Amino acid sequence: MGVSYYDALLPAREPGADLQGLVAGIGLPYRVLVSIGVPGGTIVLAFVSDSARLSRMFAANWAAAGTGQQPDATLYALARPACGYGLDGRWDRARWWSREHKTMVVFGFGSYRLVKVCVRGICSAVSGDDMVFIHGCALSLGAGLGRRGVVITGGSGAGKTTLVAGLLRHREYSVAVLNDDWGAVSLARGDSVSTGERMLHMKTGSVLALRPGFFTSAPAGSYSPDLSERDRAARILVSPESVYGPAWSSAATVVDQVAVVVRESADWRLPACEGETVRALESEGETALIHHHEAFFNGSLILAAEQDKLREERRYRHLLARATVSWINNCGTPEDLVDNFICAIMK
Repeated sequence: MGVSYYDALLPAREPGADLQGLVAGIGLPYRVLVSIGVPGGTIVLAFVSDSARLSRMFAANWAAAGTGQQPDATLYALARPACGYGLDGRWDRARWWSREHKTMVVFGFGSYRLVKVCVRGICSAVSGDDMVFIHGCALSLGAGLGRRGVVITGGSGAGKTTLVAGLLRHREYSVAVLNDDWGAVSLARGDSVSTGERMLHMKTGSVLALRPGFFTSAPAGSYSPDLSERDRAARILVSPESVYGPAWSSAATVVDQVAVVVRESADWRLPACEGETVRALESEGETALIHHHEAFFNGSLILAAEQDKLREERRYRHLLARATVSWINNCGTPEDLVDNFICAIMK
């Protein structure tokens, strides 16, 4: 199995010591409890930190959990390296995950991007086997009996945002966007629902691709810069309606299509069978088959043990058994990308 970009930076590891005991003696002043929408319910996640900035961003990003709800998992985000809390340096540079206690601890937390990685990995780890979280945009295309529920997935930089931006400008088919970059699909029923994010954490370039001229027309209070980044103009927290306009939807959709966007040469060979498709998704098999470095196109997954990888593989095999998979090679113009997608999905 290939090593994902995110795992190369902060690998997910199982602790040799009890994480509950590890953090018990550290006083962390901020605790935020949020609710993340999934098919059939929610995942309640606690964010505990000594970073006021990250705690504020986390609270702005997600919907607040209801009064009295108990967390399904807890993320401890500690701003300083482990030595700043009197601990050994071996605790640095990793996402420590306790499967038993549904707890993740990360030291040296600075960037909100890492918060996203941790949250997404935790949700995949604590959800049932009848649910799969996908890195990609969930949308419905068309109307009436010809409507298609689609998840557009692919590696970072493959062209997912370019494709969605082109679809939003396409006049022939109506588009309703359910999730921007990540969400769950029920393997039992095939439905996908909104994660319920109040604000989306997005690259500035992606916002401008989806909504040209955004910063000259955006309403006051519809976005705020991500001050956790060195480049403070690189990413923003932004309301989904201000980016997607009337195309943003909270209505559930049944996913019957999975579109995998890749960026390969024009003579690239499509995966020929289900087994080859699964190997391409999980970064295994022939190196010439596809070029990417995120297992299942999802660098957030907690793949600390072989059983974790096998669990994700079972989920994807289930998804591929119930949905039609189309490979969209982004080797031409943005217009070609949109046309190829529509031909594949609406045929």
